Amino acid sequence: MRVYYGQKSGTITSVVGAKKKFVIWGDWLDVEEETPASDFYKVNWKVWDPTTQAIGSEAYRVKKDHTRKTALLEMIFVDVGQGDGCIVSVPDGNEQKVLIVDAGQFSNMHNFLKWRFRYIDANAHFHAAVITHPDQDHYKGFVPLINDDRIHFEHIYHNGLVERKTTNELDIIGPRANGFCTEVYADRASLHALFSNQANRGNKAYPALMWAALGDPARFPDILMASTEHGEKAGGKTYLPGFAPDGAQPTIEILGPVPDKQADGSLALRVFGDKPGDGKFDVGKTKNGHSVILRLVYGGFSAIFGGDLNRPSEDYLLRHYGKIGPAAALSTAVPEARKRLSADLLKCCHHGSADVTDEFVEAVNPFAFVVSSGDQESHVHPRPEVLGLLGKKGRGGRPLILSTELLRSTPSSLSLDAEEKKAFDKLLDAYDTATTATARGDARQSALAFIDRRTRRLVTQYGAITMRSDGNKVIIAFRKEVTKSNQSPWQLFEYNLEPTGWEPADDGGH
Repeated sequence: MRVYYGQKSGTITSVVGAKKKFVIWGDWLDVEEETPASDFYKVNWKVWDPTTQAIGSEAYRVKKDHTRKTALLEMIFVDVGQGDGCIVSVPDGNEQKVLIVDAGQFSNMHNFLKWRFRYIDANAHFHAAVITHPDQDHYKGFVPLINDDRIHFEHIYHNGLVERKTTNELDIIGPRANGFCTEVYADRASLHALFSNQANRGNKAYPALMWAALGDPARFPDILMASTEHGEKAGGKTYLPGFAPDGAQPTIEILGPVPDKQADGSLALRVFGDKPGDGKFDVGKTKNGHSVILRLVYGGFSAIFGGDLNRPSEDYLLRHYGKIGPAAALSTAVPEARKRLSADLLKCCHHGSADVTDEFVEAVNPFAFVVSSGDQESHVHPRPEVLGLLGKKGRGGRPLILSTELLRSTPSSLSLDAEEKKAFDKLLDAYDTATTATARGDARQSALAFIDRRTRRLVTQYGAITMRSDGNKVIIAFRKEVTKSNQSPWQLFEYNLEPTGWEPADDGGH
């Protein structure tokens, strides 16, 4: 049976000995009744057993009145290095539907999922993968997920602009005419028709990813474009299928891309250049500017996933939702645009790039910002002046600004401690002394598994930012790098929905 931890923070204790684990509001627990029945549940906690090289289980206890039966909304902004990756778990009664919104470019997301879901088994069914746009630091981390036979996605959504092999790099996302990209791929059939020709795939990474997904309809049955014209229509808006308004269910509106209808009735996406409205074409600005932009609402809480929007695309979206013409001052769009773009949390556009407008941040006006960025890049993300902008334009006297990079001030790999070094040396000795190819191969796999487990621990421990909400309360948390004995490793910030709006709890985090 699954339950969720119902207190702000606390511990569960081992059935044997004094071992304990720190948990926070919304953590899910697999439990069963104790024999004889008591005021506690027995918690079955999955662990990796390095001796048997298999998944095992440790027994803990949790007070029943410290748990809840219904799931919370949860968002985990994973530290994927330079890139974006978020796990969105929306409540569905006692269960959650899980969406992966971008996955970075390395194995961090795959490693995190294996840890977060207590080691992936053969029943790893996720609701959706959302590839906001074809930039490697957003999509390439899906490669190990698509290649993992245990993982299933009911839906894969993309922005309709599809990279392919071409002799002219300007045509990498398809042909253009009259200031528009004229080829958008709205469904599985059209995407399959493009990539069934190997010449269109070439050795490009994005076609290889999509072709692999297309080739396994049992695990990935639905591959669709997400835009304001491709989704579930309700009340003059467009939603991800299954997330239109329906009682207490979270809604997920699609705010972008916004296609234009051509004279022949077909849909196209306008080109973006260096500056708003300049009519020029830039490949990067265009595919970034047409990122899939989502607005999630659950109870009184809302969040926007900003993809890699830039000045030209923000200008376009503000004018579209603000209902102003191209000659009007952009600031005049803010009041009307805020009706559609306002949110309590903003996943910042383009990793904290300076290529943003003040007006977009004003229209969203969140009390919390999340910036996903990495260490080894030349863009200086997040830009210091943008952090200043967020603080200035955010809601309240002290808006919360969180960055995966800034919260992980340690390197992405750490030296081994004495016990780890001893264990690793033993694995290397086994490899050196192996007398057969089979024994050498087994020793090599054990060493690789050791490295994988350590890497998994690092990406789960540092950088990831967690948000939980029941629609009336929000907790935003991240793990501390160093903790004192018996001190929770979590830094928590709590907000409550008051008549005046979201207000921080009195303690201001602890």
